[in-house]
Amino acid sequence: MPSPPPPPTACALLLPFSPSPYTSGQPHHPAPHRLRVRGSKPSPPGLPKPSTGARPPPRRLHEADRRLSSLVHRGDLDAALRLVRASPRPPDVPLANRLVRDLCRRGRPADAARVVEACGPEATAATYGALVDGYCRAGLLEDARRVVGGMPAAVRATSAYAYNPLIHALCERGRVADALGVLDGMLCRGCAPDVVTYNILLEAACKARGYRQAMELVDLMRAEGCEPNNVTYNVIIDAMCREGDVDKAREFLDSLPSRGCQPNTINYNTALKGFCSAERWEDADELLDEMVRENCPPSEATLNVIINALCRKGLLQKVTRYLEKMSKHGCAANVVTYNAVINGICEQGHVDSALELLSNMQSYGCKPDIVTYNTLLKGLCSAERWEDAEELMAKMTQNDCLPDNMTFNTIINFLCQKGLIVQALEVFKQMPEKGCNPNSITYSTIICGLAKAGKLEQALELINEMASKGFNADKMYHLLTEYLNKEDKIEEVVQAVHKLQDAGISPHTVLYNTLLLGLCRNGKTDYAIDMFADMVSCGCMPDELTYIILIEGLAYEGYLKEARELLSKLCSRDVLSNSLIKNVALLLGQNIHSS
Repeated sequence: MPSPPPPPTACALLLPFSPSPYTSGQPHHPAPHRLRVRGSKPSPPGLPKPSTGARPPPRRLHEADRRLSSLVHRGDLDAALRLVRASPRPPDVPLANRLVRDLCRRGRPADAARVVEACGPEATAATYGALVDGYCRAGLLEDARRVVGGMPAAVRATSAYAYNPLIHALCERGRVADALGVLDGMLCRGCAPDVVTYNILLEAACKARGYRQAMELVDLMRAEGCEPNNVTYNVIIDAMCREGDVDKAREFLDSLPSRGCQPNTINYNTALKGFCSAERWEDADELLDEMVRENCPPSEATLNVIINALCRKGLLQKVTRYLEKMSKHGCAANVVTYNAVINGICEQGHVDSALELLSNMQSYGCKPDIVTYNTLLKGLCSAERWEDAEELMAKMTQNDCLPDNMTFNTIINFLCQKGLIVQALEVFKQMPEKGCNPNSITYSTIICGLAKAGKLEQALELINEMASKGFNADKMYHLLTEYLNKEDKIEEVVQAVHKLQDAGISPHTVLYNTLLLGLCRNGKTDYAIDMFADMVSCGCMPDELTYIILIEGLAYEGYLKEARELLSKLCSRDVLSNSLIKNVALLLGQNIHSS
């Protein structure tokens, strides 16, 4: 009898995902071996036997490590880093791991990499995993991949811990095929993915291709000796509910004991959420009763699932019945419950009832949080009760609940909608004083309000400020393009830029690019060229985007000769990258190569 074929790779299982560049550069072949079932794998030679429960003696640290421990615990990361780099011996690995994690939390993965390098061969999977996680959190996935590829063979082949952050980051960004490629790489190296690895991939696969195809990944788990757990099955139940197969989700929940997994409260809550979303309240009641029968008592989270669903559907009359029913099972309303009800009441326009409920929750010993206050502020602003909103903000501060970006953004948005731009600006200027800096939503909201109110100079000043603080001002392109579409506004824009310069404000490159794009898209390339000259004379350096906007603007208006001449000059000065040159040359219908 022929031997059974090897298990298929993850990419093959979840086709039509394409093969991934995260596998090696060589043609990919499925691993010709089967990984051992968990529990059958022998311990690596040289490692001590598992502890019998006795507490191990405290580690004896070298003098340098004692100093390092003190610095790390004090949070003096710069001094700790200097000590590690100056020491002739590798640091204590647990201390190094904590330093790597702390540096990464501060957004310093490059410094964390220096600590890992100082550890040398002593670095463990936990050390590399912390560094990979740091690069992923910083959005530097290529650096994370490089770390994974450069790990010692012993680490690469023995622990999934270092791979999981990269797989998670790829899945979060929708790059499921690349994540599956990392999984295939693990299998090829003989590294057994753990249940966390598979759960990450399973959730991403469910969102990308649906639960039916993702179920094949569960089969792969079992084939590789990794037993699914409650989290695994919860991902499937959630996907079934999101896809509208609520009855299938209930059947799957009932089948868990036969799969060797007893349903827990989270599994029931997920199925319950599906029934509530489908407004199948009788089935929800039946499931609640089953939870009690199966000795899996409902929790506060269970209560909040139901109350949230009722409030979203506007079924506030049912809330009291469920609150009474759940209290019999020991589930008391918490701040999340109150927030859901307050939101539901506000959406129905009964703000006074919501404010009354705020007083009630405090008398019952439930402290309101920032979500409570923000929800009420939104309700008051919708009702144009500005004085009450101001009074509530003062009350927040008195109750040690400081306003956040959501608080200010809510108020500014409503004021702008009502055309109360002066008041909106006052609130905007108060933010730093209240310990809250504007974010991109704040800037976008107030800039749009200023533009609609015809206060172009102030709008441009804030776009400039937004760009100088590193925020993405792309959303402002569309706004200014619409504004410049009006014939009589172009001169106003030019004058507004000059006023900024007269006031000693140097317009940012992003602001100029925004204006140039708006002018070119409205067929005002002559104005755009004048503004470009003004930009250069003011000492504001153009970037690649500036030139691309001008070239495409000239081409759009039929000035192909001028566009080609400008492109040729830029090529001769090495101003543009090769890829941009090829793209623009293609647009202009000519073959220009950089020197």
